[in-house]
Amino acid sequence: MSSYFPRTGKIIGVISMLVILLSSLWLIWIGETNIRYSGDHKGTMPVWNKWIPLIVGILLIRFLPFQRNKYNPLQHFDPKSIIIQNVVLFLCGALFTICLLIVNFQGMAFQLWFMICKIILLLFTPLMLFLFYRSNPKQQRSKPIKSTVSIKWYWLIPLIVIIIWVYLNFFSVFSTPFVSLGITDPTMLIVTLLVGFLINSLLEELFYRVWLQTRLELILGTWPAILLTSLLWASWHFAVHGSGQWNVDMATVITNHGIVGLFLGYLWARYRSVWVIIIVHGLLNAHPQQLFEILFN
Repeated sequence: MSSYFPRTGKIIGVISMLVILLSSLWLIWIGETNIRYSGDHKGTMPVWNKWIPLIVGILLIRFLPFQRNKYNPLQHFDPKSIIIQNVVLFLCGALFTICLLIVNFQGMAFQLWFMICKIILLLFTPLMLFLFYRSNPKQQRSKPIKSTVSIKWYWLIPLIVIIIWVYLNFFSVFSTPFVSLGITDPTMLIVTLLVGFLINSLLEELFYRVWLQTRLELILGTWPAILLTSLLWASWHFAVHGSGQWNVDMATVITNHGIVGLFLGYLWARYRSVWVIIIVHGLLNAHPQQLFEILFN
């Protein structure tokens, strides 16, 4: 599958990779190798512990068989419509980051603003855009192209990746520390996790990976699209992971969420399974031990 603008894609890919690499090297240079891993508290962990499970996951995706390599479900769309959709979606993602950075809200006021902006910019606006193009069938140039990969054992491969990543990320020496939400009411805990799953894991993966990255792949190529989407997704976390040192915070967010985005983006590009990236993102937001809290409570 060739991209519309391969040369531009290579330039954007190199720049994006340099941003992630230089941010990581700068944190190492200044000795800020303990990074925040959650916006809910100020706990930190060594950046290496975050990287190793992700790198192993990326290598597994690369070398395990049964990938839908170079398959894009939107190849049948008219290139002009894909370009326009990309511009609108990217602007929505950028505006979402800007809206979070320009306000001085704290606590519940910020959470309300966060949800309003996310629903309007990452859900409502894209759906209106897709509804417009769906009502104009002339924007499609041919029938949808189906993947040629056999699906008999296809579900097993991403499951293997998830299991190994879960073990390394949550139950090994590299594990992310578990911090309880402090909610003792089981019903309230379930509601909190469910709302967080829908607003964060589900909506973010639909917008950044399924909607935006898929279209960017057609324009720029697979890896440039993954890299650029990862940086855009990482950028809004600056508003919730800030410590007051904007340069350190920016480098930390890029080093942390930028690389997490590479893992999620590569999962989507290789397997095209929405449930895979949603489950991984859901586990990133809700530690598996929180499930034990629900069971024991």
